[in-house]
Amino acid sequence: MREDSAGAYRPKLPADDWAAIEEYVRSVIVRVEPEVVYSARELYPAVTQLVHFTRTSSAPVEDDVVFDPVHIGRFINHHLASYNRASRNTIRARLRRVSETLLGDGAAGKFKALGKADASRPYVRAELAVLDAWAWQQRTMERRTSAGALLALGLGAGLTGAEIIAARTSDITDDGTSVTVHGAASRTVPLLLEWTTRMRERTDFIGSDGWVFRAEQRGGNTNLITDFVSRKGPTVQLQARRMRATWLAHHLEAGTPLKRLLRVAGLRSAEALDRVLPFVEE
Repeated sequence: MREDSAGAYRPKLPADDWAAIEEYVRSVIVRVEPEVVYSARELYPAVTQLVHFTRTSSAPVEDDVVFDPVHIGRFINHHLASYNRASRNTIRARLRRVSETLLGDGAAGKFKALGKADASRPYVRAELAVLDAWAWQQRTMERRTSAGALLALGLGAGLTGAEIIAARTSDITDDGTSVTVHGAASRTVPLLLEWTTRMRERTDFIGSDGWVFRAEQRGGNTNLITDFVSRKGPTVQLQARRMRATWLAHHLEAGTPLKRLLRVAGLRSAEALDRVLPFVEE
């Protein structure tokens, strides 16, 4: 892009907002354009949106913050949630090249690492079907409703393993649509609609005050879930953190506002979502 056309660029932002970031945005384009395949005309919109997002998030407008791969991933998955997949992929590709140009090989390595599977990998649809069938196939009403409640609290409300073990039926609303969590991360979590029937089955079976998971437990056994699934467990390994990751990914894909998601998840910072972001479908 010629200097006069670059200087003429004006985004659809309030004048004050653009004035606050204009100098930095233009400096990024000047430094990066000679090193990448994209023109300034192609780079300006993507860089401007990212810088504006960074500033309104009260983060420092500095290269190593603005173009950090994790920060870019958060921007793409949250701020651009309403964009279609093709548009988000285009913006991501341009920002990735800018990031790699400004931050070097370290940034390139982080982008690759974001694609690797880890213990926070959400369950895919086929795995969820196996878990659901396993719960229904339990031979006693206690085990069947307990297994259903385990899935409802993990996949339907995103509770941690300790929170699942500590849940009482008195913490569940009568219609099974939400659960109150006590402790350091106290909150009320609405259940995803598809899991409310399983929750009502369990509360109807146990009554007004009992353990939601494993009626015979005494409380405080951190291995309770592992013990339960070690005998006649599903063919897919059942883990509380993968259930929670599945619930988080669902909300990210559904476009749940970030502040609300952090609140109902009992999280203090969006950084806690970074392990899940690579698995969020676009």
